[in-house]
Amino acid sequence: MKKYIFLIFVLIAAWACSEDEIDSYKSDRYLYFSKPEVLDSATFLSFSHYPGATEKTIRMEVTLIGDLLTENTTYQLEIDKDSTTAAPANYDVNLTQTFSAGQTKDFIDVKLFNKDLAGKEVTLYLRIVENENFSPGLKSYRSARIIFNDIDSQPLWWSGDIETLFLGEWTPEKYEKFIESSGLIDLIGYEFSEIRKICLQFKEDIRTNGWTEKDGSPMELPVN
Repeated sequence: MKKYIFLIFVLIAAWACSEDEIDSYKSDRYLYFSKPEVLDSATFLSFSHYPGATEKTIRMEVTLIGDLLTENTTYQLEIDKDSTTAAPANYDVNLTQTFSAGQTKDFIDVKLFNKDLAGKEVTLYLRIVENENFSPGLKSYRSARIIFNDIDSQPLWWSGDIETLFLGEWTPEKYEKFIESSGLIDLIGYEFSEIRKICLQFKEDIRTNGWTEKDGSPMELPVN
């Protein structure tokens, strides 16, 4: 008897957990964003890392739970206006999306615009909502947070060996002159020897042009 009572409790607990994660909807297919909505998993973009860019497109991955589709099928998004601080002029996204047949993952393209963003950071908050084809899946994955700005900040690629061996400490002034010297906005995908060559030329340009930091101190690079 105790064994049966234990099994009943296990089944009740499993049902409760399932209800907490995926509500009971009519659809047998569920969609959710592949990244949770928590702040640490937000998608970040700074226009300061793309000098001269007035717009950028980012991709959000969406995952399907349920049988694969046999034909392309539409699903619905909405913008959480209570959580979104970005003005409508700062983004463009189609709220009616299409999930591709035969796939377990698909993508949403979101356009972000650098309009009146100087020195500001804003958030766009998207949510998957139910329609006749799909239900929203795991609760903590139903929404996606996109944070973007035009604030001077250190690019993610300017770290590790790039910082230690080649470019040294990041500053807005050094980044600006790096772009002027190299014609590049990053060093992603370059081999060690190529990075060294680019940075040695940058170091020579610093010397030739007398480029300095904002306070007039020498602009220094560790590359040799």
